[in-house]
Amino acid sequence: MRILFITSTYLGDAILSTGILESLQKKYPQAKFYIACGSAPAPLFDALPNRVETYIIRKKPLSLHWVCLWIRCVFKTWHLVVDVRGTGLSYALFARHRKIWYPRSTQTLRVHQLAKWFGLSKTPLNKIWMTAKNKKEAEHFLPKGPTYIAFSPTANWDKKCWPLASFIELGKLLLKDKKFPNAKIIVLGTADQKQRVALLFQTFRETEILDLMGKPSLPTLSACLSLCKLFVGNDSGLMHLAAASDTPTVGLFGPSPSCIYGPWGKNTTFISLPESQEVIFHRLKKGENVMNDIKVGEVQKAISTVMG
Repeated sequence: MRILFITSTYLGDAILSTGILESLQKKYPQAKFYIACGSAPAPLFDALPNRVETYIIRKKPLSLHWVCLWIRCVFKTWHLVVDVRGTGLSYALFARHRKIWYPRSTQTLRVHQLAKWFGLSKTPLNKIWMTAKNKKEAEHFLPKGPTYIAFSPTANWDKKCWPLASFIELGKLLLKDKKFPNAKIIVLGTADQKQRVALLFQTFRETEILDLMGKPSLPTLSACLSLCKLFVGNDSGLMHLAAASDTPTVGLFGPSPSCIYGPWGKNTTFISLPESQEVIFHRLKKGENVMNDIKVGEVQKAISTVMG
């Protein structure tokens, strides 16, 4: 039995679909899975049981990337095609069953939307598959001793980023907090974003901060996050990775709708601006940095909430 699972080219959106994928695995334990996604989230599925192949979607002009995917899939017979991108590609494939989700404008968390569409009575937690090797690599990156606090100060759009000065102020406070004995901040992001946060590394001593930007693979990074006592970061794929890794997570939201993209997990919360999206984007057009509105004290309160 072959199942084709078409998910996002973006890391965060792909993570938000993993609970559905795990539900499929439980329902069809003998099935062979084929994943279609972007290159960024592809490593998420490396350790997926019964995964045969991952088809990388590389965006092309005129949506020709869907034609390329169709060519790779059309000569197989599928028991089920699950498309959480709403592409309609499955109608051009030999499939016994199809499930196609078309994203709608709604004020409901994406994970709840997907669970309802898939007929699940309860929204599943997101899932990160990893191997024993990933866990061992994580222990190498984060050896026992310190209490690790993960910061993710970047995002795919600078308007979504909390000021670096605020991360620095929060970091200084957390390093003194008795809840985090022998604390050490780990900084997450891609290697090409490192220059944006250089001030972080210049502010803290080497014993207080660790650079993990662009280093571990996603499954290993998830294992690293599971060793952290706290994650604080902007709305990004790494925020969703932290929540899926069962790390107490505080997400910081400005222009993006927290009601749809808020973190989903056992110990997660978020801070968002009180204005409507219309007002926020109007302020952005005027050149305002709306993320300045989130104060360090608010984040401290949110941390207390997720820490229990």
